[in-house]
Amino acid sequence: MRHDKVSICDLFEDRVQYLIPLFQRGYVWSLNEQILPLWEDLMDRSAALAEHNENAEKVGGHNKLLKLRKHFLGAIVISSPNGGTSRAVKTSEVIDGQQRLTTLQILLLAMRDIAASIDDQALRDDLEKMTFNRGVYSDARHHLKVWPTNVGRDVMHSLYEAASLNEVCRRFPAHGARKSEKNDRPLMVQTYLFFYAMLSGWLRGINYDDVINEGEERTVSNAVIRSIDKENSIWVPGNNLPFSLEKAHHFINTCRDCFQIMSLELEEEDDPQIIFETLNARGAPLQPSDLVRNFVFLEATRKGENVDELYDKYWRHFDERLDGGNHKGAKFWRQEQRQGRLKTVRLDLLLYHYASLRKCEDLKVAHVFDEFKSWWSVEERDIGVELARIEKLAKYFEVFLQPSQATRFDLFCRRMKLLDTSTLTPLVFYYLEHHSPDSTEFVELLNDLESYVIRRFVCGLTTKGYNRIFMKGLAEQTQDGNTDPKKFRNYLAGLEGDSQRWPRDVEFKVSWLTRALYQGKNTSKVRAILEALELTQRGSKQEFQALPDDLTVEHLMPQKWSPEKWPIAEDKPESIDYRNKLLHSIGNLTLVTGSFNSSLSNESFIKKQPEITSNSLLRLNTFFQNYNNDKTWDESEILIRAESLFPYALKLWTAPATSI
Repeated sequence: MRHDKVSICDLFEDRVQYLIPLFQRGYVWSLNEQILPLWEDLMDRSAALAEHNENAEKVGGHNKLLKLRKHFLGAIVISSPNGGTSRAVKTSEVIDGQQRLTTLQILLLAMRDIAASIDDQALRDDLEKMTFNRGVYSDARHHLKVWPTNVGRDVMHSLYEAASLNEVCRRFPAHGARKSEKNDRPLMVQTYLFFYAMLSGWLRGINYDDVINEGEERTVSNAVIRSIDKENSIWVPGNNLPFSLEKAHHFINTCRDCFQIMSLELEEEDDPQIIFETLNARGAPLQPSDLVRNFVFLEATRKGENVDELYDKYWRHFDERLDGGNHKGAKFWRQEQRQGRLKTVRLDLLLYHYASLRKCEDLKVAHVFDEFKSWWSVEERDIGVELARIEKLAKYFEVFLQPSQATRFDLFCRRMKLLDTSTLTPLVFYYLEHHSPDSTEFVELLNDLESYVIRRFVCGLTTKGYNRIFMKGLAEQTQDGNTDPKKFRNYLAGLEGDSQRWPRDVEFKVSWLTRALYQGKNTSKVRAILEALELTQRGSKQEFQALPDDLTVEHLMPQKWSPEKWPIAEDKPESIDYRNKLLHSIGNLTLVTGSFNSSLSNESFIKKQPEITSNSLLRLNTFFQNYNNDKTWDESEILIRAESLFPYALKLWTAPATSI
């Protein structure tokens, strides 16, 4: 078996057709599970290449810099090329790796079709070479670089032949668009449409993770995926803006210089069927944490250390500990945990945050093993010491995963979980390595981080740059070994611009009083704020009682209000808009138990008020005891309640003097 390391471009520049054997399954990659993560990797390496080129210009050449890290896309196994004449293209059977091979060809087809409208012949020639086998063949199919199994041949040929977005959309309408045709767009078509939209947007300066709806935090990629699923003519971001020719060439350079694929070519004595069965044998796939474990203990073996003792002391519980929660009997560290839009095994997530801490870089979960290995290999490591550090942080990470309400650290983790903010975990890990969880210094850090995140949420500021912000702050702290939270507070306080600043009290109050916090997917985020308000209103004379997990956010004036039950002073469009805005502001929101009678949700205040005050034990709801049957609940009352809650918000989420 011959092997070689190749780039994306190298795969397709020769005149060869990759033939997918009939015994292989059809194309199964989906947008959310494989295609979007691949696009994220493309954008990550594209940005890295751009930065590398800029740095090379500053220092006088690429040879003065460390080589740019290439992203490993996996391996493909192919047979030796067969045939090949002036009338027929040579072919290689794909034994393994057909999903990524097909996907990469579709990526280049999408770029080919975009380049057709860009006035650059060299660019079009490059892409034609990678998507079209030039020659005069007896069979037109020989022009295609990838020839799928029977199921996908017509689709691939149609994508090649259509040569434009509009024609692809016409041939493959969205679900239910034409009763006479198959409803579901094939996965290969979805992949093409996604790449076309993403490339078009990127070439016009629009990134996949740009937020297009702050309220729901819907990103460009989310909107494109939804459009592919619902619309005949898909949404293309920035389609009225010009393409950047420079970025188009940069994309080709990214494919050529930033990705690596292991190409394994069989020799005559190799049996393709046996190799395929071996590569795809049943068994659980290795997780990144499995690779880390194997790497570390192989190192221990090579050094002659007592591997059994190290394993029993530091790692066995990762492999064997049972989950005593919702998955009794299952392995605790093997359970999946949601982070953002993806689910990741808990141990992989721990090692991801650990590697981020050690490298002080914004990493990707998919690269856990590579990043861990690259950090480990920089210098000689004491294996026992490193495993002990991982074990110590694992105990704290359990609080992030399953926070109670017993300590300040627990409450912080509970609120960050509700706010879906985990990018600050490596920073918190750093302080936990130097301070106890109940120390004054550590609590100061938690207070500042929580204030920063909550204030930005209330003011409607983006979370998009949090990875970069917290990692840069961590790097500054670790550079001189500083563990004083005041230094980090000053760093946060000095940030400027909407994408990173710590809101001042004046801005915080304006948004607190009037901004619609309850929007779409923000239910848990609002709950985090209301829970904190509830706990801070409790005095020292009250016994501590944990908040129930079934508390839900309730609108006092319902979302579906009617003028009959909720009279409005002026029946004008602007008055209705103002009311609808205040409906979702903090002054109109409270917490009730899950057993609260849902039938009362849309009732009048006269009916809801006694129900809440008589059944709720929350301090948050004692405010409504001052109301009687002749009191209305309108915009002015919503603002009065928001004003009454604001002093508690200032007490909870203070800002340092330097940021006010």
